[in-house]
This record gives sequence, structure tokens and C-alpha cells, in this order.
Amino acid sequence: MLRNVLRNHPNLAAPEETHFFRWAEPFGGVIYRKVVSENRILKHHREMDGIEESEFQEILDESVSRADLYHRYMQLYIKKNKPEAGRWFDKTPQNIYGAAMIASEMVNAKFVHIVRDPLDVVSSLRIGIIIKVENLVGACCYWNEAADNIHVLKKAFPGRVYEVKYEDFTREPMAELNNMMAFLEEPYDPEHFVDINIVPKTHEHETLFTEKEITRIRQLCRRWGTHYGYFSSP
Repeated sequence: MLRNVLRNHPNLAAPEETHFFRWAEPFGGVIYRKVVSENRILKHHREMDGIEESEFQEILDESVSRADLYHRYMQLYIKKNKPEAGRWFDKTPQNIYGAAMIASEMVNAKFVHIVRDPLDVVSSLRIGIIIKVENLVGACCYWNEAADNIHVLKKAFPGRVYEVKYEDFTREPMAELNNMMAFLEEPYDPEHFVDINIVPKTHEHETLFTEKEITRIRQLCRRWGTHYGYFSSP
């Protein structure tokens, strides 16, 4: 949702998810090269981006780091899809595991973290439209581990992380976009976002989980759920 909204800004361009910083394998190694080259989903994303596989292999061969690959890919994406844009961004949730490298290698990078009620996140994972995770521990760790990494990132790089709650954004999108553009140092013009249609999504937790499972989710996500105001303090 947020990616599609930000794509409306004339100076911002975003491809499909790249996952360049997701895997804990050294850049340039056989395993890293194999996964970014051969992963079926990533190949489909490049097809959606209008990037030929031969073009991707060429920039992969020329790159000396993940950040270098990022820049080369984004330059090609902008050239093909939105040449008027002067800035790019990537919405790959799993890149949170490489956020420290992103911040270190790209010193001007900023991070926007949209956080959502963990019960809704775990519900979405159980429904499984994009990713399906039945196991409650696994689903809760999707949420907890992202919150853990963001917490450290904010301490290590103060002033480079902007947080917004999904519920606040969907309730007052224009006000939140105004604040976000100020953080990104991009001009805010409501006309850029006049056509956006934001419909908040919630889930009937009681139809997806037993009462015992809901209690378990609240226990597993207690620390950050309380921190972000989704759960009351114990």
C-alpha cells in the first residue's frame, strides 16, 4: 500500500521487491549469485520491472557490493520506467535483516518503517495471500524480528528512521504523507496523491484463531506490541 502511494510522487521511483540485502551470504559468492539470479520470484519481479535477464547478469557481473548492485539496478529501472525521477526506493520487508549494511554502505539512505497491529500481521500470514505461515511462532517472529532490527537501527542511526503506524496512515493519509515528505526532504503536493484510494484492512481475529491462539500471539508479541501501543502494559 505505502509503496504504491509513494510511487505517485514524481521524484520517487520503486521497482518490485529486490531482496538484494535479504540473504546472509557474502556478495560475490556462489550461493548469493545463484539465489539472486535463479530465484523464480525475483526473475518474475525483473520481468515486471522491464529488466532483461541478460541486463541483470551484466550489472551483477560489474557490481562489487550489494549497494553497487542496488545503484546499478535502480539506474536501469529508472531509465526504463520513470526517467523524470531523481530518487529511488525499495519495498522489500526481508531487507530488514540487512538494514545495518544498507545504512552503512549507503550513508544517505533513509528508512520508513510502517508498523501494524501484530494480530493483523499474523492474521494476514495465516490467510496467506502473499506469504502463508501457519505456525504461530514463525508468524510472530516475522513481526518481532523486524521490530528488533528497527529498534537497533534507530539507536545506531538516529534521525534516519521514520515510523508510522498503519492505522494512523490509513486514517489520515494526507497528514501522514506531509510528515513523511518532510522527513524525506521531498516537496509535498496533495495533487501528487489525489488519485490514491486507501481502504484500511482489518481481520476478524476470532474467526481465524482460537481464544488460546490469540492469547499466545499476545504473549509472543508482548514486548513490541506494548512498545507500539497495541497491547496494554502487563
